[in-house]
Amino acid sequence: MNSESRSFSRLLIPVDSPEAFKRLAPFAGLLIRTMHRTVEEVDLLHVISGSYLGEHMNTINLAAGEVPDPDAVRQLRSRHLDETVSPLLSESVSLLQQQSDGRRVGSIIKDGDPIRVISSVCRERPYSTLIMNRRKLAEREGRLTGSIVGGIVHRLAEATIFLCGDRPMPENVSPFARCLIGVDGSPASRNSVTEAGMLLSRVNDQVETVFLVHVLDQSCYYEEDGVPCIQLGSSGQRVLEESGTQLLEAGVDARKIKTVIHFGMPGTVLAEEAVGCDATLIFIGRRDRSRMAQVYLGSVCTDIVQNCRERTLVLSS
Repeated sequence: MNSESRSFSRLLIPVDSPEAFKRLAPFAGLLIRTMHRTVEEVDLLHVISGSYLGEHMNTINLAAGEVPDPDAVRQLRSRHLDETVSPLLSESVSLLQQQSDGRRVGSIIKDGDPIRVISSVCRERPYSTLIMNRRKLAEREGRLTGSIVGGIVHRLAEATIFLCGDRPMPENVSPFARCLIGVDGSPASRNSVTEAGMLLSRVNDQVETVFLVHVLDQSCYYEEDGVPCIQLGSSGQRVLEESGTQLLEAGVDARKIKTVIHFGMPGTVLAEEAVGCDATLIFIGRRDRSRMAQVYLGSVCTDIVQNCRERTLVLSS
């Protein structure tokens, strides 16, 4: 199987609520239509996290040693499935089929913690691509700690994650119109460029500009690591040239590719650049770094997720 078919072969889309899925469905449908020849499977996933037990749990005195009645729990879950989950998935499947020109769409129902379930399902099948949007208050406020998105980003390294923006695109603007790709020469960055090339080469007529952006860490101003700034600048230019070649070989129109090099904190600068060029789609490579390391060292990916809420992000491993 070549890299193209691996990247877009199996798509998993978590479904939380009708409102959230309606925001996500148009982009998911566009992605499926664009990559239709490589997409083999599309599944929706709903995770039952236990919220339907709220009223029942309020009637139980846990401090006195009371426990939930198993029969009551089963009945409540069954009613929740019939009244809420099944209609939600049925409506979502129908909507996505409309958006994807009749593509067959499967559905999966699981119980448990959303972060754990989404990660394990995506890894076990395995799915190449996860398409989702933000859910919890922490994500709406720009804080990833304790959020669904934060947990998925830090836990799931295998799949590419499409994180849809909160703001719907204007009807006359394509999500592929202005694409920003952060590049640093790492394997994850090269994979991100590869996946961008696969997509954009199919929609050249919709693409206005592709910005390749490389950020030199501001510490090189002081040469603390003994590497002259001019050497780092040359290395950055090489990364941009190699990334541009990748896009050209994929079939992206050379006239639409622009290269940009900056000094500064990569996450901050990339987020500012995305806003400055009004990027509609942002591609970022995710390095395989532990969640604890993310807390202490920071993360370009985390900065972009927190500061570019209105834009759709593509997070590649």
